Amino acid sequence: MTMTDGTPEDDRVHVRGSPHKFGDVVPRRLTEAIAGPDQPVSAKGSGRLELARRMVDPANPVLARVIVNRIWKHHFGEGLVATPDDFGNMGQPPTHPELLDYLATEFVKNGWSIKKLHRRLILSQTFQMSSRDADTARAAEIDPQNKLWHRMNLRRLDGEAIRDAVLAVSGRLDRQLYGRSVTPHLTAFMIGRGRPAESGPLDGAGRRSIYLGVRRNFLTPMLLAFDYPIPFSTIGRRSVSNVPAQALSLMNNPFVLQQSEAWAGRVVAANSDPHDRIRSMYVSAFGRPPTDAEIHDAAAFVELQSSQYSAGETLRPWADLAHVLFNVKEFIFVE
Repeated sequence: MTMTDGTPEDDRVHVRGSPHKFGDVVPRRLTEAIAGPDQPVSAKGSGRLELARRMVDPANPVLARVIVNRIWKHHFGEGLVATPDDFGNMGQPPTHPELLDYLATEFVKNGWSIKKLHRRLILSQTFQMSSRDADTARAAEIDPQNKLWHRMNLRRLDGEAIRDAVLAVSGRLDRQLYGRSVTPHLTAFMIGRGRPAESGPLDGAGRRSIYLGVRRNFLTPMLLAFDYPIPFSTIGRRSVSNVPAQALSLMNNPFVLQQSEAWAGRVVAANSDPHDRIRSMYVSAFGRPPTDAEIHDAAAFVELQSSQYSAGETLRPWADLAHVLFNVKEFIFVE
């Protein structure tokens, strides 16, 4: 589904917003106070093409800065401009204006390539720093809010990234690009007007979260628990909360339990040695090998769980361990 231009027409001013009291006919254009009096107006179309051209015009530096700032915020947890929805006089000034201008200029030079901008930021020394201070006392004195970026910000993953990470670790993530959206899974409690006739699969057919269909009145509970925004309007800054509903979601959500079993099945099939299984799970979940103490504790946990099940249920103890690792803070936070 896409929009097409209809028959263009100029409209009258609604005096004081009244739908019944009209003023002069005003040609279609941007606000004169912002764009000036000389503005090209399409005689045939809606004017969206002219708007797009003015936005990407080299004389307009705002768009590139806004895009760069939002992508910076996505990776670093805080933008160079702390008010991503307000680049005007009412917003906060950039903490590093020269850096913002440099990145915006390079962004335009590279053909507005968002992929190249992602690569530039991720390969930077700033992005690769730890969130832990080497000298906490001195850092708190000089740069308590980390405005100078002497360390990385501790960041919690978005709900979509958490869901995708669960699928990736379990081996069920479908990495295929493009395709139709997936109907969202509906629980028994998701009722009301406009409820879809059919529910989608619990795991969303393994598709990445970007391919999940969005029904405004029937949003995925797990994503909502992790601050998924209500899709009534655009938003440049998500809330980042730490509430009991998030822990409860990772503990009890059927999707997480399902993927725990899938992960356990993959690990058990690939390795016969318990310690090798534990090492594999830690590398998959946290990107690092486990310590000796973690191996000891995990092996003891699996042995304890095995005593609770019958002899033939060899997979369930490992599914329990997988479930535990999904609930470790390190799984959903980037240090």
